[in-house]
Amino acid sequence: MKLPSFAAGLAPKDAIEYLRNKGYKLSFDYNEMSKDAHHKAFTVAKVMRLDLLSDIHNSITDAMQNGTRFEDWKKALIPTLEKKGWWGQQNIINPKTGEVKEITVNSTRLNTIFKTNTRVAMSTARYEQQMQGEHNIYWEYIGGLSEHPRMDHKRKTGITLLRTDPWWQTNYPPNAWGCHCKVRAWSAKQLERQGKKLNTEPQEDIATKDWAYNPGAGNRVSKIAKLDLDKSLKALPTIMPKTSYSAYSDEALKKKFYDDLGVKSGAMYVDKVGDPMVVDDNLFTASGFGKITKKDRHFYVDAFANVLSNPDEIYLEWDTKAGRLVKKMFSYYQDEKGRKRAVMAIFEYLPDKTQGVSIYYIDTDKSVESRRKDKLIYVKEPRK
Repeated sequence: MKLPSFAAGLAPKDAIEYLRNKGYKLSFDYNEMSKDAHHKAFTVAKVMRLDLLSDIHNSITDAMQNGTRFEDWKKALIPTLEKKGWWGQQNIINPKTGEVKEITVNSTRLNTIFKTNTRVAMSTARYEQQMQGEHNIYWEYIGGLSEHPRMDHKRKTGITLLRTDPWWQTNYPPNAWGCHCKVRAWSAKQLERQGKKLNTEPQEDIATKDWAYNPGAGNRVSKIAKLDLDKSLKALPTIMPKTSYSAYSDEALKKKFYDDLGVKSGAMYVDKVGDPMVVDDNLFTASGFGKITKKDRHFYVDAFANVLSNPDEIYLEWDTKAGRLVKKMFSYYQDEKGRKRAVMAIFEYLPDKTQGVSIYYIDTDKSVESRRKDKLIYVKEPRK
């Protein structure tokens, strides 16, 4: 009898969607994020710039979409890594602590990045597929599939448990770095025909610390969705123009912004996704001229620091006209008549830094929605 496929009925699009819909989070160490948080945000340890993280994420997602092999993916990606200075021997600085760590970015590291992300995506999608229906109720562990298998994994081969057994919550593969183990699902009739029996004794855990989490959580948290501003409008804070700021000089207005944010001009500020960015007067100038009072934006200067420190959403967008990647940060409000309004900050990715471009108030519903596009990478937890 032909055995059922490990991924019987699994559409690759499920794994691709899981990976594509993740947000982004920069991390100095892989374990900076909680286990289930890895379902929600894409991260690569020691990648400390969002533009580079975006390049890697897009390349892996495209590789899964196109069925690209690792060697071809690596060959296509290396020029980008070299251009952005993340190849070979590197001294990586933790922007939060100043810690410096020397790493080597080579084929081995890329192999880990590629295979970890593609395997987790496939495993999470497979888990969700196997949880569906009335017939896949018995799960058999298949270990020892690596070239050099872990013996504790190999010894679990043939262990068959109900899919509702709590053991699967922390031991559904992969269960370690480089783990190739799988799970095969059976119906009651298939199990009987194969002469297999359900194991009833408690099973010891085999997942290592980094991998002892529930793959089913991916279905709950991996897809971050845009805030529904129409539904949440009444809960949004009200923003009002403070016309008294007309009496402030440009320098006084900028000083207020820096004081509210708690930094000095030219300082490095780390945002909610771990992105270090330079905060300086470029946010308030254009072609050498001040713009902090342009279109009365200074009437809303009280909200400017908040969009950097506590944004509601963050997007990445490729500006085709300017040929640059930009980060767009939003804080949402309602005006005195209950209409959607926002404060938006824009940062661009230069070769050596992430530089502020502008902060301004968006004064129409249509403009608020038209700017909320491209890759959503962060959504603030709902207001309580």
